[in-house]
Amino acid sequence: MICFAILTSVYLGESSGLTDAKHKVLRGLYGTAIATVGMFSSGVFLLSISGFGPIADNAGSIVEMSGEDEHVRDITDRLDAVENVKKASTKGYSVGSASLACFFLFSAYLYEVEMLTEKEFKVFNTAEPSVFVGGHLGSMTVFGFSGWSIAVVGFAAEDVIQEVRRKFKEHPGILNYTEKPDYKQCVALVNKAGCEK
Repeated sequence: MICFAILTSVYLGESSGLTDAKHKVLRGLYGTAIATVGMFSSGVFLLSISGFGPIADNAGSIVEMSGEDEHVRDITDRLDAVENVKKASTKGYSVGSASLACFFLFSAYLYEVEMLTEKEFKVFNTAEPSVFVGGHLGSMTVFGFSGWSIAVVGFAAEDVIQEVRRKFKEHPGILNYTEKPDYKQCVALVNKAGCEK
């Protein structure tokens, strides 16, 4: 589907007739850009669905730890099953939209180089050390940013666990429903971690 989307968007862009024949590449890029924007336009809904995942995953554990009836666990198991399907579809969507965006950005880069140097730039040699090293460094940035994100999540989770344990010690009535927990501090810790780190 990703390959089909790229080929179709390039073909439709090239056959749109927006510019003269000299800039056929630019028309293909325009078609890909529109397809990418189209995929990203529904990203908010899919990210919202994906955000429901941790809630559904944790619901079963919370129900089990709080000693609820078995029928409550059945409900959370069904929620969890639905969420696993949703999670898979959002991952597929993310890969598809990222592929379109990567193709568009790389093609736009090649076209910009052509415009600046006024020479055709369609082929680059991966046996060149500078090109090879540049490709490695570019691909490593993905892992770098992912690692930083995971580290921040780990720090925030540790802070939240410490806060929850402190609340259970200071307010034991939370566990038998005689006291209501104050969620503000946990939310504040997560927001602080997201903003600072």
